[in-house]
Amino acid sequence: MLPENQFLELVPNRAHRAVLRLEDIIWGDAVDLKVEVTEARPDLISLEQAQRQQRHIPQKNTYWGKLFDQRWCRLSLPVNAGGKYLHWQDQGEATLYLNGRPYFGFDPAHTYCQLPKRIRSAWIEATCVQSGVWFIPGEGLTHGSFYQGATLSERNEEAWQAYHDLKCLLDWIMDRRSQEFPTEDVRIRASGLQPDVRLVSPIFRQALRGIDEAVDTLDRSGLTAFRKKIARLYRHLQSESPAITAVLTGHAHIDLVWLWPERIGEAKALHTFATVDYLMGRYPDFRFAYSQPASYEAVKRKSPALMRRVRQRIEQGQWQATGAMYVESDTMLPCGEALLRSFSVGQQGFEKITGRKSRLTWLPDVFGYSACLPQIMKLGAGVDRFFTTKMSWNALNPFPHSSFIWRGHDGTEVLAHISQKISYTNKLNPPELRDGGHGHLQSDVHPEFLMPTGYGDGGGGPTEEMCERASRLNRLHGLPEISWDQPEAFFDRLEQVRDRLPTYQGECYPEYHRGIFTSHGHIKQLFRRLETTLQVAEAVTAATGRKRDLSRSWKRLIFAQFHDYIPGSSVADVNIEAKQELAELSQQESMQTRRMLTSGKAVASAFNPHAVPVRTWLTPGPGRRPVYVELPPLSGVVIDTARVDEAPGPVSVQESSLTLSNGLAQVQISRKGWIRKLVSGGASIPLKGAAGQVMMYPDHPAFYDAWDVDRQALALGELCQAPAEISVQKLKPFQTGIQVRRPFGKKSSIVICYSLQAGSPLLHVDFEIDLQDPEVLLKWMLPTGFTGSRARFGAPYGSVLRSQISADRASEAQWEVPFSRYLVVADEGETRGLFVVTENKYGATVRDGSIGISLVRNPRITGFQQHMAQAWPAHLSRLGEVHPFADTGRHRFGMALGAYSLQAPREQQPAMLADTLFTPPVPYEGQPIRAGLQSIEGGNSLIPAWAQPEDSSTWTLRLHEVGGQRGSVTIRAREGWTVAGARQKKLSFTPYQIVSARFRKS
Repeated sequence: MLPENQFLELVPNRAHRAVLRLEDIIWGDAVDLKVEVTEARPDLISLEQAQRQQRHIPQKNTYWGKLFDQRWCRLSLPVNAGGKYLHWQDQGEATLYLNGRPYFGFDPAHTYCQLPKRIRSAWIEATCVQSGVWFIPGEGLTHGSFYQGATLSERNEEAWQAYHDLKCLLDWIMDRRSQEFPTEDVRIRASGLQPDVRLVSPIFRQALRGIDEAVDTLDRSGLTAFRKKIARLYRHLQSESPAITAVLTGHAHIDLVWLWPERIGEAKALHTFATVDYLMGRYPDFRFAYSQPASYEAVKRKSPALMRRVRQRIEQGQWQATGAMYVESDTMLPCGEALLRSFSVGQQGFEKITGRKSRLTWLPDVFGYSACLPQIMKLGAGVDRFFTTKMSWNALNPFPHSSFIWRGHDGTEVLAHISQKISYTNKLNPPELRDGGHGHLQSDVHPEFLMPTGYGDGGGGPTEEMCERASRLNRLHGLPEISWDQPEAFFDRLEQVRDRLPTYQGECYPEYHRGIFTSHGHIKQLFRRLETTLQVAEAVTAATGRKRDLSRSWKRLIFAQFHDYIPGSSVADVNIEAKQELAELSQQESMQTRRMLTSGKAVASAFNPHAVPVRTWLTPGPGRRPVYVELPPLSGVVIDTARVDEAPGPVSVQESSLTLSNGLAQVQISRKGWIRKLVSGGASIPLKGAAGQVMMYPDHPAFYDAWDVDRQALALGELCQAPAEISVQKLKPFQTGIQVRRPFGKKSSIVICYSLQAGSPLLHVDFEIDLQDPEVLLKWMLPTGFTGSRARFGAPYGSVLRSQISADRASEAQWEVPFSRYLVVADEGETRGLFVVTENKYGATVRDGSIGISLVRNPRITGFQQHMAQAWPAHLSRLGEVHPFADTGRHRFGMALGAYSLQAPREQQPAMLADTLFTPPVPYEGQPIRAGLQSIEGGNSLIPAWAQPEDSSTWTLRLHEVGGQRGSVTIRAREGWTVAGARQKKLSFTPYQIVSARFRKS
């Protein structure tokens, strides 16, 4: 009746309806399956155990279980089930077991699975857990997991293919429409004016006409003719030579803990690995990579058969195990040795999996990348490549590169790639592909960008739909060429243009998630305690030569470095389990260390776990007064034989002026409880007003409570100036303090004790905080007159210099920064300054000579805050009393202040004091022992950090430079020992270099 349609504006709506029609005919009639289930339970049992449990038939459309519960489901399949599709409808996650082996993982993005021909048994392990936080349906898991049953149906393969043919083109045309009409609402809508297509690009007009004609063919001639017609349109719309390539790597970022405890993270690994194996059987071009040996170990333990399939896929080249680290670890909070071990233990894991070490550090979602990381990567693991997406989260200053040479603070260089404008959970939508290409800032040199593809955060990984989309969106006009490949192959090609890439030096500081340096102070305290426990344990092992297996404790410490564990951004279950495990490991290893030291005749002795002499006060035995001793490095000596001839004099107290003095240091406290005057080592510290004030800030981040400290909060601080109770405290015979007690907020209180010890130039500061006010950040303020343009902050190994003045947007954006237990403000040249060392505090604000150490913050625990409320049903009764705010309760920790000079003796360097002050000598009843180190001479900024035992006669001393200096040291071995083959060894070092010296019994 009418001629051909001329209104191309109407084509997107017509195509949208056609997509829905095609979707409706994909699945044939569904047949309900009989399902029998075990009772829900909080502990995860195996299939073998489940088969012995009683079962019942569940009612459909009901909720079951509480958060993190498991139940097993037995499916009764008809004899002709092979080749048909199982549709599992349950809100949580599930793993399908066929013939006793994990076969497929169900979740909201993976709901259908084709069954193989031969099936003897079918079971499903169902877990009540939020799956891949960003795509959970409905109301979340507030009432348990919503179960709707299981069905079996056939798939119309031609309709499935036709659906994707048209859906991908519609998605592409809608993305093009957003570009053609940037100021209009271009969404599919039923009424109102459609965007006018009279003035559009030729390719857009041709695509609309082609889609309209293809739907004409669908209406007239059916699916087969439609697919032929649309295939010609695809060929017409494809670019012959796209400007850039999107290298897809299948990805399933699994948070080992986060909105779930560790046992659920292991279940997620199992269900994700099964899905990926399934997809590889259907799509030979599909490629997948996964890091984290901790997950591979869990899969091997839970299903050796599935792990054998993974190994086969790795051997076939479809699957790549790469990433270098045992878990995707935080890199700012662990000490240098713990970070180094995360690589060495990780590489051991990759060698077991693949037979070789990984060349790539894969950290897509970590909250900061230390300047020491390139050196640790190469030194500890032989790793020379690095990948992340997290720098694209910057809020104020875009990271300047995507492909570049990352140079660490010591000069070590690694090849790096950062995906810009896209994250690590890409779903292969045209806007993602376009943004990824536009964000690749080195596309003129290397026209490829790496694009992790698949559902992540909660795992799940790629889907069939993504595999279908990859082939269809490939080279469509304006989009990249698309290819599946492995990350290490991508870096092999990037290596070829290495000489043309820009260089970036220093840390990669993401302008986001600044609160994780402080959140959950109790966990950070216990984590640090375990670090020091292992430091002492290995020092004792090196000194005694006795065999000791610390591998389990090391693995658990490294696991705790996962980027939602020690940062304090996980749910209450994780925090409760963390506190218990970390405390138990510390206690167990400390007891074993004391047993190793106890031998022979029982004499009151003390072991110095540090590679420098330590002067301190010790008590030789019950009822005896403390004596001042000097303990040689890495040695255990009888206390009475270690006395220093001239013990320091007592601490004098002037109560009228609240002044303490010991001849080396002096502190005066005002009647309000603030520091009025401070002298350390004979140097007067220039204070700009009252120091030691406590400021309380309202802490209401815009989005992520546990993660963030927003800039606005730090402009709203209130001085905690309630009247203080001040008293002089005789703490020990050699230590006197002034205690300041005051309330703050509505229900909280703080006690600060300033003390001096005889013989020490340091001001010791001990805090006891009873935090009861929610959503506040507490800072301890030290305003000084030190005007250097940059302040120095401890790093895991080494230190970094950051601007302490508002020089530009980048420096202003660093309003809260991490430090590895010490920081320094100083004049230019660092000949005079003030340092702060902390027992277990990691976050600070430093501006214009003023230091604000973050003491505690009390955000809502993850799961309680608004943006994740759906993830947190009322199952808390199982956990006991759980307060919804992270740091509510009592906190005790210490710090120390002192005058700083870059040229200070090694024992007085803050990096050294951060260890020696808070890792004291170990008292024991036994005989003297020595590890073989006599002395370290010269090169005072080279700090010995760790003694790592190798066997009964060999150990390695790790040292790191902390002041940006060059120099040399002479290391002398004791009689009967050699260092690097001689009685003494002269070692040269460069700024921030990590140096190792090997000791062996001669």
